Amino acid sequence: MKATLKYGTFFLSILLFYNCTEEIELETESFESVLVVEGTLTNEFGFQKIKLSRTYFLEENEQNLENNATVKILDSNGGVFNFTQNNEGIYISNTEFKALADVFYSLSITTTDEKQYMSQETELTPISQIDNLYVEYNSTDEQTLVLVDSENQSSGAQYFRYEYEETYKIVVPYYSLFNATVSNVVNNGETFDVELTPKLEDQRTCYSTKSSIGIIQTSTNSLGQDLVYRFPVRSIDKDDSKLRERYSILVKQYVQNLEAYNYYKIIHELGINESILSANQPGYVNGNVESLDNNKEKVIGYFEVSSVSSERLFFNYMDVNISKPPYFYDCEYRTDAAQIINANRNNLKLNYALIGGPQIPNQRQDLYRELTANEPYKYYDHNGVIYNIVSPLCGDCTSFSSTIQPDFWID
Repeated sequence: MKATLKYGTFFLSILLFYNCTEEIELETESFESVLVVEGTLTNEFGFQKIKLSRTYFLEENEQNLENNATVKILDSNGGVFNFTQNNEGIYISNTEFKALADVFYSLSITTTDEKQYMSQETELTPISQIDNLYVEYNSTDEQTLVLVDSENQSSGAQYFRYEYEETYKIVVPYYSLFNATVSNVVNNGETFDVELTPKLEDQRTCYSTKSSIGIIQTSTNSLGQDLVYRFPVRSIDKDDSKLRERYSILVKQYVQNLEAYNYYKIIHELGINESILSANQPGYVNGNVESLDNNKEKVIGYFEVSSVSSERLFFNYMDVNISKPPYFYDCEYRTDAAQIINANRNNLKLNYALIGGPQIPNQRQDLYRELTANEPYKYYDHNGVIYNIVSPLCGDCTSFSSTIQPDFWID
């Protein structure tokens, strides 16, 4: 679970203004440094993760990690699983393990100032599987929906939380196999030569990955049967560029107990849309981790032991029968109403022979400046002395993504 927490003391009535059109600057009226615990132990064999941080001012942007703590998970069989903090500040178990049925687990934390914290004992929730992960287009809302089915009659699982990780392919619309560089420069670009050299790496195709934010939950306890049917885990607008080439989503289904479900539900109902521990938490919500030294000390967060199931899906706009979405950025060449060329700075046609004059731009200088900038424009093509160049956003996907193809990727 990924989360960002900013914590202040607010009147609960501030939620009444959530839908106001006037933007209100929020500032911390009072501040209390509170330990924030984020951890879900699962029945998936692997290195388990715990994240510890501290609350911080609303005006700040960076999370305060709780560093160098002693973190352990204890089980009712006498097992002890030690954790070590990695370079990203997350505590990772020293060995791979998984939660087992009929075993109780608790999280133990000792901070560098010798303060001790312990979670309540909790056991693994019922095992459940994602039976079907599929996609449909809702023409009424113009949304592509990623839907989940999960049948739980035999397991008795009733409370579910979902996370997803989406990966999408990016292909820049204006690409050349050559880079344009300048040489033989005279008087800071008064004259220069444009040389084309082959690119040494592919900058046309990239892959970006983003994790879900927000609390996604559902429950079957009020239904006549323990069946999750057509539950929308992800909703994607028809014009979302992520669907332009190829899109993949990995959905994880966590089975929760009633206490964990209610904790997340309360957080969500308070109006927090990013995560369990998000920016504008208007008050303190009791979790299942407490201080062993001071029973009045506040601790934010929840330690849960959940069975997890995951499925991956690939699709693109053609699979849901919609039009091809636009590219992530406006890259089309155009002129304005007055027929002045280069109305879009992302796509330029510059004439080396046009050195300017009264009310006439010096396109040779523009060409020199853009090809030698800190983030130089990318050569696309040329016709004689007229060069078509585009911003890195339109001609080099590494300017905002990565060319590394994930191991799971299937074209």
